[in-house]
Amino acid sequence: MIHDQPVHPQFFREYRLRLLILSVMVAGFLFGFADQVSNRNFERLHIFLFNLCSGGFVILYHTENTAQPSPRAYGFLVLSFCYAVFAFFKLYLPAAVISVILAFVVESIRMQKFPFVPLDLFSARTPIIDKFHHASILCLSISLIIAAFVVVNNDALHWIANRNLTLNLFFLGYSFPLSLMAMSVMFSFVDEARSPALQWLQHFFFWFVTLGVVVFFVFILKEMMSAKFIIASALFVVVAMMLAFFVRYGRAVQQKQFLLSGMCFLLFTGITGVIYIVLAQFPGPYQTWGRLLLNSHAYLALYGWSLSGMLVLIRWNDFPLQVNSIWVIGLHWITLSVMAPLGKTNLVVAILTISLYLYFLSQFFQRNR
Repeated sequence: MIHDQPVHPQFFREYRLRLLILSVMVAGFLFGFADQVSNRNFERLHIFLFNLCSGGFVILYHTENTAQPSPRAYGFLVLSFCYAVFAFFKLYLPAAVISVILAFVVESIRMQKFPFVPLDLFSARTPIIDKFHHASILCLSISLIIAAFVVVNNDALHWIANRNLTLNLFFLGYSFPLSLMAMSVMFSFVDEARSPALQWLQHFFFWFVTLGVVVFFVFILKEMMSAKFIIASALFVVVAMMLAFFVRYGRAVQQKQFLLSGMCFLLFTGITGVIYIVLAQFPGPYQTWGRLLLNSHAYLALYGWSLSGMLVLIRWNDFPLQVNSIWVIGLHWITLSVMAPLGKTNLVVAILTISLYLYFLSQFFQRNR
Protein backbone atom coordinates (compact mmCIF):
# COMPACT_ATOMS: atom_id res chain seq x y z
CA MET A 1 0.00 0.00 0.00
CA ILE A 2 1.22 3.52 -0.70
CA HIS A 3 -0.68 5.04 2.25
CA ASP A 4 2.41 4.58 4.42
CA GLN A 5 4.77 6.10 1.85
CA PRO A 6 5.07 9.88 2.25
CA VAL A 7 5.20 12.08 -0.81
CA HIS A 8 8.79 12.26 -2.01
CA PRO A 9 10.52 15.36 -0.57
CA GLN A 10 11.65 16.37 -4.08
CA PHE A 11 8.20 15.94 -5.63
CA PHE A 12 7.60 18.91 -7.97
CA ARG A 13 10.46 20.83 -6.39
CA GLU A 14 12.12 21.53 -9.74
CA TYR A 15 11.15 24.96 -10.99
CA ARG A 16 11.27 24.05 -14.70
CA LEU A 17 8.93 21.10 -14.19
CA ARG A 18 6.42 23.29 -12.40
CA LEU A 19 6.66 25.88 -15.14
CA LEU A 20 6.06 23.21 -17.78
CA ILE A 21 2.89 21.88 -16.18
CA LEU A 22 1.59 25.35 -15.34
CA SER A 23 2.16 26.36 -18.97
CA VAL A 24 0.04 23.43 -20.16
CA MET A 25 -2.72 24.34 -17.69
CA VAL A 26 -2.65 27.98 -18.76
CA ALA A 27 -2.74 26.97 -22.43
CA GLY A 28 -5.84 24.87 -21.73
CA PHE A 29 -7.48 27.81 -19.99
CA LEU A 30 -6.65 30.12 -22.92
CA PHE A 31 -8.18 27.75 -25.46
CA GLY A 32 -11.41 27.89 -23.50
CA PHE A 33 -11.91 31.41 -24.86
CA ALA A 34 -10.17 31.03 -28.24
CA ASP A 35 -13.40 30.47 -30.18
CA GLN A 36 -14.10 34.19 -29.84
CA VAL A 37 -11.01 34.91 -31.91
CA SER A 38 -11.32 32.07 -34.43
CA ASN A 39 -14.54 30.31 -35.31
CA ARG A 40 -13.32 26.81 -34.53
CA ASN A 41 -14.19 24.32 -31.81
CA PHE A 42 -11.33 24.75 -29.35
CA GLU A 43 -13.25 23.01 -26.56
CA ARG A 44 -11.32 19.76 -27.04
CA LEU A 45 -7.96 21.46 -26.60
CA HIS A 46 -9.38 23.29 -23.59
CA ILE A 47 -10.43 20.03 -21.93
CA PHE A 48 -7.60 17.77 -23.06
CA LEU A 49 -4.72 20.07 -22.14
CA PHE A 50 -6.01 20.46 -18.59
CA ASN A 51 -7.53 17.06 -17.79
CA LEU A 52 -5.49 14.62 -19.83
CA CYS A 53 -2.13 16.32 -20.41
CA SER A 54 -1.43 18.17 -17.17
CA GLY A 55 -3.86 16.23 -14.94
CA GLY A 56 -2.85 12.81 -16.24
CA PHE A 57 0.84 13.66 -15.90
CA VAL A 58 0.41 14.79 -12.29
CA ILE A 59 -1.46 11.57 -11.47
CA LEU A 60 1.30 9.42 -12.98
CA TYR A 61 4.13 11.39 -11.36
CA HIS A 62 2.39 11.20 -7.99
CA THR A 63 1.88 7.46 -8.42
CA GLU A 64 5.58 6.95 -9.20
CA ASN A 65 6.43 9.07 -6.12
CA THR A 66 10.00 9.73 -7.24
CA ALA A 67 12.23 12.78 -7.24
CA GLN A 68 11.90 13.19 -10.99
CA PRO A 69 9.21 11.90 -13.37
CA SER A 70 10.19 8.79 -15.27
CA PRO A 71 10.68 8.74 -19.06
CA ARG A 72 7.29 6.98 -19.25
CA ALA A 73 5.60 9.89 -17.47
CA TYR A 74 7.24 12.38 -19.82
CA GLY A 75 6.27 10.14 -22.73
CA PHE A 76 2.69 10.26 -21.54
CA LEU A 77 2.80 14.05 -21.50
CA VAL A 78 4.14 14.24 -25.06
CA LEU A 79 1.77 11.60 -26.45
CA SER A 80 -1.25 13.08 -24.69
CA PHE A 81 -0.43 16.43 -26.29
CA CYS A 82 -0.29 14.72 -29.70
CA TYR A 83 -3.60 13.05 -28.91
CA ALA A 84 -5.16 16.42 -28.10
CA VAL A 85 -3.91 17.91 -31.38
CA PHE A 86 -5.14 14.94 -33.47
CA ALA A 87 -8.56 15.05 -31.79
CA PHE A 88 -8.77 18.79 -32.42
CA PHE A 89 -8.07 18.33 -36.13
CA LYS A 90 -10.50 15.36 -36.21
CA LEU A 91 -7.77 12.88 -37.13
CA TYR A 92 -9.59 10.22 -35.18
CA LEU A 93 -7.82 6.99 -36.12
CA PRO A 94 -4.33 8.26 -35.18
CA ALA A 95 -5.87 9.63 -32.00
CA ALA A 96 -7.32 6.20 -31.21
CA VAL A 97 -3.93 4.52 -31.70
CA ILE A 98 -2.26 7.03 -29.38
CA SER A 99 -5.09 6.57 -26.85
CA VAL A 100 -4.37 2.82 -26.64
CA ILE A 101 -0.63 3.46 -26.27
CA LEU A 102 -1.34 5.94 -23.48
CA ALA A 103 -3.49 3.36 -21.71
CA PHE A 104 -0.60 0.88 -21.76
CA VAL A 105 1.73 3.54 -20.34
CA VAL A 106 -0.73 4.28 -17.54
CA GLU A 107 -1.18 0.58 -16.78
CA SER A 108 2.57 -0.01 -16.65
CA ILE A 109 2.88 2.68 -13.97
CA ARG A 110 -0.25 1.55 -12.13
CA MET A 111 1.02 -2.02 -11.80
CA GLN A 112 4.21 -0.76 -10.15
CA LYS A 113 2.20 0.45 -7.15
CA PHE A 114 -1.10 -1.42 -7.25
CA PRO A 115 -2.21 -4.99 -8.08
CA PHE A 116 -3.16 -5.72 -11.68
CA VAL A 117 -6.57 -7.01 -10.57
CA PRO A 118 -7.89 -4.20 -8.35
CA LEU A 119 -9.13 -6.41 -5.52
CA ASP A 120 -7.74 -3.89 -3.01
CA LEU A 121 -10.62 -1.59 -3.91
CA PHE A 122 -13.01 -4.14 -2.38
CA SER A 123 -11.06 -4.60 0.83
CA ALA A 124 -12.19 -2.77 3.96
CA ARG A 125 -8.54 -2.80 5.10
CA THR A 126 -7.40 -0.63 2.20
CA PRO A 127 -7.03 3.00 3.36
CA ILE A 128 -9.48 5.37 1.69
CA ILE A 129 -6.53 7.43 0.40
CA ASP A 130 -5.23 4.44 -1.52
CA LYS A 131 -8.68 3.56 -2.82
CA PHE A 132 -9.23 6.98 -4.36
CA HIS A 133 -5.66 7.02 -5.71
CA HIS A 134 -5.94 3.57 -7.28
CA ALA A 135 -9.39 4.35 -8.71
CA SER A 136 -7.97 7.57 -10.17
CA ILE A 137 -5.20 5.95 -12.22
CA LEU A 138 -7.40 2.95 -13.09
CA CYS A 139 -10.14 5.24 -14.40
CA LEU A 140 -7.54 7.10 -16.44
CA SER A 141 -6.53 3.96 -18.33
CA ILE A 142 -10.15 2.82 -18.71
CA SER A 143 -11.15 6.25 -20.05
CA LEU A 144 -8.39 6.07 -22.64
CA ILE A 145 -9.50 2.63 -23.84
CA ILE A 146 -13.17 3.64 -23.99
CA ALA A 147 -12.33 6.85 -25.87
CA ALA A 148 -10.33 4.84 -28.39
CA PHE A 149 -13.28 2.51 -28.94
CA VAL A 150 -15.72 5.40 -29.30
CA VAL A 151 -13.51 7.03 -31.92
CA VAL A 152 -13.09 3.82 -33.95
CA ASN A 153 -16.77 2.94 -33.58
CA ASN A 154 -17.97 6.30 -34.85
CA ASP A 155 -15.36 6.70 -37.57
CA ALA A 156 -15.05 3.18 -38.97
CA LEU A 157 -16.84 0.25 -37.32
CA HIS A 158 -20.30 1.66 -36.53
CA TRP A 159 -21.05 -1.25 -34.21
CA ILE A 160 -23.09 0.82 -31.76
CA ALA A 161 -25.54 3.44 -32.99
CA ASN A 162 -26.11 6.00 -30.25
CA ARG A 163 -26.14 9.74 -30.87
CA ASN A 164 -24.72 10.35 -27.38
CA LEU A 165 -21.80 7.97 -27.89
CA THR A 166 -19.39 10.70 -28.96
CA LEU A 167 -15.89 11.82 -28.08
CA ASN A 168 -17.37 15.11 -26.84
CA LEU A 169 -19.11 13.14 -24.08
CA PHE A 170 -16.27 10.81 -23.20
CA PHE A 171 -13.52 13.39 -23.15
CA LEU A 172 -15.30 14.74 -20.07
CA GLY A 173 -14.50 11.36 -18.53
CA TYR A 174 -10.89 12.48 -18.30
CA SER A 175 -11.96 14.88 -15.56
CA PHE A 176 -13.07 11.99 -13.33
CA PRO A 177 -9.55 10.58 -12.66
CA LEU A 178 -8.35 14.04 -11.63
CA SER A 179 -11.39 14.48 -9.38
CA LEU A 180 -10.69 11.13 -7.69
CA MET A 181 -7.07 12.14 -7.16
CA ALA A 182 -8.23 15.40 -5.55
CA MET A 183 -10.35 13.32 -3.16
CA SER A 184 -7.34 11.19 -2.31
CA VAL A 185 -5.42 14.37 -1.53
CA MET A 186 -8.31 15.64 0.60
CA PHE A 187 -8.59 12.47 2.68
CA SER A 188 -4.83 12.49 3.28
CA PHE A 189 -5.53 15.39 5.64
CA VAL A 190 -8.05 13.38 7.64
CA ASP A 191 -6.65 11.39 10.56
CA GLU A 192 -7.23 7.66 10.34
CA ALA A 193 -10.65 6.93 11.81
CA ARG A 194 -10.66 4.71 14.87
CA SER A 195 -14.43 4.41 14.93
CA PRO A 196 -15.75 1.60 12.69
CA ALA A 197 -18.72 3.79 11.80
CA LEU A 198 -16.46 6.56 10.47
CA GLN A 199 -14.38 4.02 8.55
CA TRP A 200 -17.46 2.60 6.86
CA LEU A 201 -18.70 6.11 6.13
CA GLN A 202 -15.51 6.87 4.23
CA HIS A 203 -15.83 3.66 2.22
CA PHE A 204 -19.43 4.61 1.49
CA PHE A 205 -18.21 7.95 0.15
CA PHE A 206 -15.74 6.16 -2.13
CA TRP A 207 -18.19 3.68 -3.60
CA PHE A 208 -21.08 6.09 -4.01
CA VAL A 209 -18.98 8.70 -5.78
CA THR A 210 -17.16 6.19 -7.98
CA LEU A 211 -20.18 4.15 -9.00
CA GLY A 212 -22.53 7.14 -9.00
CA VAL A 213 -20.58 8.96 -11.70
CA VAL A 214 -20.36 5.80 -13.82
CA VAL A 215 -24.12 5.25 -13.51
CA PHE A 216 -24.70 8.91 -14.36
CA PHE A 217 -22.80 8.45 -17.65
CA VAL A 218 -24.91 5.41 -18.46
CA PHE A 219 -28.08 7.41 -17.86
CA ILE A 220 -26.77 10.13 -20.20
CA LEU A 221 -26.21 7.54 -22.93
CA LYS A 222 -29.69 6.11 -22.41
CA GLU A 223 -31.26 9.61 -22.20
CA MET A 224 -33.03 8.69 -18.96
CA MET A 225 -33.90 12.17 -17.73
CA SER A 226 -35.63 11.23 -14.47
CA ALA A 227 -32.84 8.82 -13.56
CA LYS A 228 -30.23 11.51 -14.33
CA PHE A 229 -32.01 13.92 -12.02
CA ILE A 230 -32.18 11.35 -9.22
CA ILE A 231 -28.52 10.30 -9.39
CA ALA A 232 -27.32 13.90 -9.78
CA SER A 233 -29.35 14.91 -6.70
CA ALA A 234 -28.00 11.93 -4.75
CA LEU A 235 -24.42 12.82 -5.70
CA PHE A 236 -25.02 16.37 -4.51
CA VAL A 237 -26.20 15.08 -1.12
CA VAL A 238 -23.17 12.80 -0.77
CA VAL A 239 -20.77 15.62 -1.71
CA ALA A 240 -22.43 17.79 0.95
CA MET A 241 -21.87 14.96 3.46
CA MET A 242 -18.22 14.73 2.43
CA LEU A 243 -17.82 18.47 2.88
CA ALA A 244 -19.30 18.29 6.39
CA PHE A 245 -17.08 15.30 7.17
CA PHE A 246 -13.95 17.17 6.06
CA VAL A 247 -14.92 20.27 8.02
CA ARG A 248 -15.28 18.13 11.15
CA TYR A 249 -12.38 15.70 10.80
CA GLY A 250 -9.87 17.39 8.51
CA ARG A 251 -6.68 18.52 10.20
CA ALA A 252 -6.36 22.26 10.88
CA VAL A 253 -3.62 23.00 8.34
CA GLN A 254 -3.37 25.58 5.55
CA GLN A 255 -4.06 22.94 2.91
CA LYS A 256 -7.48 22.36 4.44
CA GLN A 257 -8.57 25.89 3.51
CA PHE A 258 -7.79 25.36 -0.18
CA LEU A 259 -9.37 21.90 -0.21
CA LEU A 260 -12.50 23.16 1.55
CA SER A 261 -12.76 25.81 -1.13
CA GLY A 262 -12.40 23.05 -3.73
CA MET A 263 -15.15 21.01 -2.09
CA CYS A 264 -17.43 24.06 -2.18
CA PHE A 265 -16.70 24.34 -5.90
CA LEU A 266 -17.67 20.68 -6.24
CA LEU A 267 -20.84 21.26 -4.24
CA PHE A 268 -21.85 24.08 -6.56
CA THR A 269 -21.23 21.85 -9.58
CA GLY A 270 -23.85 19.55 -8.09
CA ILE A 271 -26.30 22.43 -7.93
CA THR A 272 -25.59 23.63 -11.46
CA GLY A 273 -25.74 20.05 -12.76
CA VAL A 274 -29.18 19.41 -11.30
CA ILE A 275 -30.49 22.78 -12.52
CA TYR A 276 -29.11 22.08 -16.01
CA ILE A 277 -30.93 18.74 -16.18
CA VAL A 278 -34.20 20.41 -15.19
CA LEU A 279 -33.65 23.40 -17.48
CA ALA A 280 -33.13 21.09 -20.48
CA GLN A 281 -36.83 20.17 -20.27
CA PHE A 282 -37.87 23.77 -21.02
CA PRO A 283 -36.71 24.84 -24.51
CA GLY A 284 -37.25 28.57 -24.02
CA PRO A 285 -35.26 29.12 -20.80
CA TYR A 286 -32.72 26.51 -21.92
CA GLN A 287 -32.04 28.45 -25.11
CA THR A 288 -31.40 31.57 -23.03
CA TRP A 289 -29.52 30.21 -20.03
CA GLY A 290 -28.42 26.68 -20.90
CA ARG A 291 -25.01 27.51 -22.34
CA LEU A 292 -24.13 29.93 -19.53
CA LEU A 293 -25.13 27.34 -16.93
CA LEU A 294 -23.11 24.60 -18.63
CA ASN A 295 -20.04 26.85 -18.83
CA SER A 296 -20.40 27.68 -15.14
CA HIS A 297 -20.67 23.99 -14.32
CA ALA A 298 -17.54 23.14 -16.31
CA TYR A 299 -15.36 25.88 -14.84
CA LEU A 300 -16.44 25.14 -11.27
CA ALA A 301 -15.62 21.46 -11.76
CA LEU A 302 -12.35 21.68 -13.69
CA TYR A 303 -10.66 24.88 -12.61
CA GLY A 304 -12.35 24.98 -9.22
CA TRP A 305 -12.45 21.58 -7.54
CA SER A 306 -9.94 19.60 -9.63
CA LEU A 307 -7.45 22.46 -9.82
CA SER A 308 -7.60 22.97 -6.04
CA GLY A 309 -6.56 19.37 -5.42
CA MET A 310 -3.89 19.47 -8.11
CA LEU A 311 -2.33 22.71 -6.83
CA VAL A 312 -2.17 21.41 -3.26
CA LEU A 313 -0.48 18.27 -4.58
CA ILE A 314 2.03 20.17 -6.72
CA ARG A 315 3.05 22.41 -3.81
CA TRP A 316 2.86 19.57 -1.28
CA ASN A 317 6.41 20.02 0.01
CA ASP A 318 6.17 23.83 0.24
CA PHE A 319 3.39 24.22 2.80
CA PRO A 320 2.76 26.31 4.77
CA LEU A 321 2.72 28.91 2.03
CA GLN A 322 3.43 32.51 2.86
CA VAL A 323 0.26 33.79 1.23
CA ASN A 324 -3.01 35.22 2.42
CA SER A 325 -5.15 32.11 1.93
CA ILE A 326 -8.48 33.94 2.14
CA TRP A 327 -7.37 36.50 -0.45
CA VAL A 328 -6.13 33.83 -2.87
CA ILE A 329 -9.27 31.71 -2.43
CA GLY A 330 -11.50 34.76 -2.94
CA LEU A 331 -9.62 35.61 -6.13
CA HIS A 332 -10.09 32.02 -7.29
CA TRP A 333 -13.84 32.20 -6.75
CA ILE A 334 -14.29 35.56 -8.48
CA THR A 335 -12.29 34.37 -11.49
CA LEU A 336 -14.18 31.11 -12.00
CA SER A 337 -17.69 31.59 -10.69
CA VAL A 338 -18.27 35.10 -12.07
CA MET A 339 -15.75 36.08 -14.73
CA ALA A 340 -15.06 32.83 -16.61
CA PRO A 341 -18.67 31.99 -17.64
CA LEU A 342 -19.25 35.60 -18.75
CA GLY A 343 -15.94 35.59 -20.60
CA LYS A 344 -17.21 32.81 -22.88
CA THR A 345 -19.38 35.37 -24.68
CA ASN A 346 -17.38 38.58 -24.33
CA LEU A 347 -13.78 38.98 -25.48
CA VAL A 348 -12.99 41.87 -23.13
CA VAL A 349 -14.25 39.90 -20.13
CA ALA A 350 -12.32 36.86 -21.41
CA ILE A 351 -9.07 38.82 -21.45
CA LEU A 352 -9.76 40.11 -17.94
CA THR A 353 -10.57 36.56 -16.79
CA ILE A 354 -7.31 35.22 -18.20
CA SER A 355 -5.41 38.01 -16.45
CA LEU A 356 -7.08 37.19 -13.14
CA TYR A 357 -6.36 33.48 -13.61
CA LEU A 358 -2.67 34.17 -14.23
CA TYR A 359 -2.59 36.49 -11.21
CA PHE A 360 -4.23 33.80 -9.06
CA LEU A 361 -1.60 31.24 -10.10
CA SER A 362 1.20 33.74 -9.47
CA GLN A 363 -0.15 34.33 -5.95
CA PHE A 364 -0.44 30.61 -5.22
CA PHE A 365 3.01 29.84 -6.61
CA GLN A 366 4.96 32.78 -5.26
CA ARG A 367 8.10 31.53 -3.63
CA ASN A 368 8.26 31.23 0.12
CA ARG A 369 10.71 33.59 1.68
